[in-house]
Amino acid sequence: MRDYILRLIEQFGLIWRKIVRLREAGSLEEAQATINSAYRDLFDTNSHFVDLLPDEDLLKLIQYEDTIDLDRCAVLAALHVAEGQCFQEQGMIDEAYRRFDRALLLYGALVRSGQKIPPEVREAASAGLAELSNYELEPATLDDAWRVYAAVGDYPNADDHLWQWLEATEFAEAACSDAQAWYHQLLSSSDASLEQLGLPRQEIEQSLAQLDAR
Repeated sequence: MRDYILRLIEQFGLIWRKIVRLREAGSLEEAQATINSAYRDLFDTNSHFVDLLPDEDLLKLIQYEDTIDLDRCAVLAALHVAEGQCFQEQGMIDEAYRRFDRALLLYGALVRSGQKIPPEVREAASAGLAELSNYELEPATLDDAWRVYAAVGDYPNADDHLWQWLEATEFAEAACSDAQAWYHQLLSSSDASLEQLGLPRQEIEQSLAQLDAR
């Protein structure tokens, strides 16, 4: 089963690009059919059933022996993003937001498990984050957002959403501790690398100083 899933995620870049082409061409029904085919092939179900699952059951769907299954989680999150974009094209804003929000929940779970977002779905992850930037996010969603931004290498947006999260939590001790740990991890990179990532060492040190002063 895992070999099959691995083959699917290796092909998912092609599936994602097909969905994007169909959506850009206005072929939303065909794009949705492609999404449903992926749901059926991977999870033996359809998007409607998955949407009915509470968040905790959605997370169980991508677990294998109580461990987050990288491939299942990454593909399911990307499918949520693709479907959200189709809904958004149709003006179904609430349905679109729900898909983007649940995609971020899945990507967040993946990152928190200590695993990396596979290259095949990083474009989908970035697209989902970009769509969510149009909404006002709850603290828990902001917490996932900054971690996923960091995981896809978008450090300026990770930093921005991190501070939004810190403010939303009123600089809770646990939140500040997570922020400090991330900044200290970044400081182990070279100055050139940090400049290239868009988060210079001086900015990181200033952020740490602000947190230390609290």
